[in-house]
Amino acid sequence: MLLHRIFAIRFFMACLLGALLLACGTVASTPEGTVKEYLKAVADNRAADAVAFYELGNVKDNDLTMVKGKLQMMIGAEYSRMQDDGGLQLVETRIVSQEGDAATVETTLTMGQGKQETNKVDLVKKEGRWMIQLNSLMDRWRLKQ
Repeated sequence: MLLHRIFAIRFFMACLLGALLLACGTVASTPEGTVKEYLKAVADNRAADAVAFYELGNVKDNDLTMVKGKLQMMIGAEYSRMQDDGGLQLVETRIVSQEGDAATVETTLTMGQGKQETNKVDLVKKEGRWMIQLNSLMDRWRLKQ
């Protein structure tokens, strides 16, 4: 009976830990890690998760829903483009610059059909977490149109 209780307690604790990790998601501690996690969310068509990587602190409260919706739309378009090119196969990153709470990461994406694309992503550190600056997506979006 004692072994059964110990097993039950261990099982409960393992489930609790798993649920906690799932709820919290992965938080990258480096600028490069943040960009890789963001691109993984985009490539997996998880637009809502990808939006969470953006620093939206300067967006007015009454505009936040609209901005998040537009970001999801743009991320969805990026996902579709990736799929048209054979899906995201490889992400290479390197830090171009990092000073204090600001960083720029260069990414080279390799698609399934061999197409490569290089972009720069600006990040800012807020409350201990690296976040993508909104201007990074907007600049890339304008260049592709």
